[in-house]
Order: sequence, then structure tokens, then C-alpha cells
Amino acid sequence: MSKLKQAKQLIPMEKLGLFLSFACAIHCLAMPFIVFFAPYLLGSIAFSSKVEWILVLLSFGLAAFVLILDFQKHRRLKPLYFLGIAFGFKLIEVALESKSYDWIFGVLLGLSVAYAYWVNYQHKTACTCKMKAS
Repeated sequence: MSKLKQAKQLIPMEKLGLFLSFACAIHCLAMPFIVFFAPYLLGSIAFSSKVEWILVLLSFGLAAFVLILDFQKHRRLKPLYFLGIAFGFKLIEVALESKSYDWIFGVLLGLSVAYAYWVNYQHKTACTCKMKAS
């Protein structure tokens, strides 16, 4: 099966989770450039801390829901490790309280959650059990 067909078989929750984690990573990666080139956007709602926390909470909540359900079926811990690493990145960012490094942690967080989904997807497609995918 081609990689494209495998990607198309992702269930809607996983697609949403991947989208949210990549959106978080892109948001955090674009932030320094947007701040530098377009200072008038600083006051916009798109780059407020409220939007950042909404993205983080939605991404973590959905990832935790999907990955824990799949863990209960397949007993693979690796995706949950990467979700834990992403959570650790967020804890470090909050603990440092340095706004100049927030984008680095945001990108790492988003990519870690996306990788957790990818590893989970790899486990599910390699699984020989007859359970319905969540």
C-alpha cells in the first residue's frame, strides 16, 4: 500500500489531531517572523496567549483521548511517551517564563504531538488484531 493511501486511511479524529498539532507548530514557527515584519498584528486575536492556550489544550486533549483509547486496544506505550515529551516541553516553557524562547517550545510541542500520532498510526496499521480502529 502506498504512503498516500495509508495517510488517507487515517480516521477523522487522528486527522484532526494531526491538523491541530501542525497548526500549533506552524503558529509558533511563524510567530517570530510575523512579529518582526508586521508589528501591527501583535494586537490581533490570532496571536494572543488565549489562542495559544486554546490550541495547546485542544491538541493535548484530543491527543490524550485518541492515544489512550488506542493504548487500551494495542498496548503500545511509545505514542504516549511522545505525548509526555510534548507535555514536558510545555511545562519547561511555562517554568522559564521567557517570551523570547516560546516559539521554540511551541514548535517542539507541536511536532512531538504530531509524531505521537504518527507512531500510533504506524502501530495501528502494523497490528494484526481484528479490532476496529478507533
